[in-house]
Amino acid sequence: MGGNDAGENDADGNDADGGGREPGPVDPEEIGPAGAMIAVAFTGSVIAFVGFGLLVLLGDVGLVLAGVGLLVVLASPAAYLRYRQLYR
Repeated sequence: MGGNDAGENDADGNDADGGGREPGPVDPEEIGPAGAMIAVAFTGSVIAFVGFGLLVLLGDVGLVLAGVGLLVVLASPAAYLRYRQLYR
């Protein structure tokens, strides 16, 4: 149906389902600023969720972690917009 069957290769020798590619290390220049923003925002959200979870057990320590995580989440898009403005 309009494509390669499973097991057939395209002109570059790759499988139609992408199975011919092997994962390897990713260079920083391949990620780009948008990918870095997503990674940083995801990390900040994990820190915030851990902080909210620890809020019940540790009180102020959990609140500080949640605050730092939210700060990272909100600073990530702002940093990306500033980067885009500077290097356009």
